[in-house]
Order: sequence, then structure tokens, then C-alpha cells
Amino acid sequence: MSRLMLLSCLMLLGVGCAGTKAHTRAGESALPLGYRGGEPLVVDGAFITGPTSSLIIDDNAMRGRFRDIPVSLAWTWQELTGTVGPNTTKLELAEGDDTRVWGSFAGMPVDFILEGDWLYGRVGTCLYVMQRNEGGFKGRSNCGNPLEEYLQVAFPAPLLERPLGEKAALMTLMLANVATMNSPTVGMARFTRPRSVIDAPVKNRRY
Repeated sequence: MSRLMLLSCLMLLGVGCAGTKAHTRAGESALPLGYRGGEPLVVDGAFITGPTSSLIIDDNAMRGRFRDIPVSLAWTWQELTGTVGPNTTKLELAEGDDTRVWGSFAGMPVDFILEGDWLYGRVGTCLYVMQRNEGGFKGRSNCGNPLEEYLQVAFPAPLLERPLGEKAALMTLMLANVATMNSPTVGMARFTRPRSVIDAPVKNRRY
């Protein structure tokens, strides 16, 4: 084999390895996401899979299908935008002493805060107040039912270390999965109905 051909093969091999590395997280095994009453999701590096979900995270974007609905999202350090089904998604992001996400996701109002070990806010008609525990968050949810329900969701610690836009996308998927399964008025079929009015920010509410 000539020196030129050998050099070309090594360059191609390097590109292939770099592309593979872009879709992995060093030392990170497959991680559960969400809760057992909804779509059971697994995050494996840059891939998110479930019985009816298949998503990939590529640079600052997420695309694929979530519960058989097309998803195309992209983010910066200030916002997350794109489409879920036929509806636009626009979330504002802020990170400092806490992490805040607000706006709309697939036509549903979103407004939640991660503050220390506490996660509270709303997605759709569901309200959440949960505290960090081993493997995720545990607390209460209220989706319009007469009684609040205890809720345990999986969100392992390595996912909290991901960049803001990616972390916000994963947390929104997690809570949207809960909301669409538990709310009597919001379901995946409602994703086709746009909602233009967002209620007052959750940070002005008391729980």
C-alpha cells in the first residue's frame, strides 16, 4: 500500500471516530428518563429511545419522533425553538442561581424552575412540586384531579450536567410525558391544537 493511500485511510478512520465520539458521553451508561406511567424513555449518549420514540441530539439540536410525533428542536443559551408535530415550540431559558424554562412546548404552556434540589412549575395543565432524590425527583403533581398525586420521575444526575439547552429539552420532554398521560384535558391528540395564550409565570405563584 502506498504512503498516500495509507495516509488517506488514517484520515478517514479519524473522521469516523470523531463522528462516533460526538454521539457519546464519556463514562456514561444508558439512563432512564421520565416515569413508569408514561412512555419509558432511555437516554444513551446522544440517543433517546422508547417504544414509540426515537430521538437524536446532534450539536445544539434534537430531532426524531416523540411518541410517534415528529420533533425538530434547536437551542442556544437563551432559547429553545422548533416544532413538535404541527405546532411551534418556543421556550426561553435562563440559568444562574436557578434554572428557568418558560414559554410553550407543542402548544402547551410551560413554566418551571429548577432551584437547588427543588423542581416546581407547570407543563400543560399539570402543576409540579418535586424534590431531588436518588435517580430523579419525587413529589406531588396536580393535573386537574381532585387530589394531588405522588410522582416519581427518573432524571439521573449526569443529565443535570448537560448544557442548558439540552437539559431544558430533556426536562421538558420528561414533564410533557407526565402531563399528556395524566391530565384529563391535555393529551397527545391536543398537540394538534395550538395554544397562543400562556398563563402568568409560575414564579409569581405560590404553592
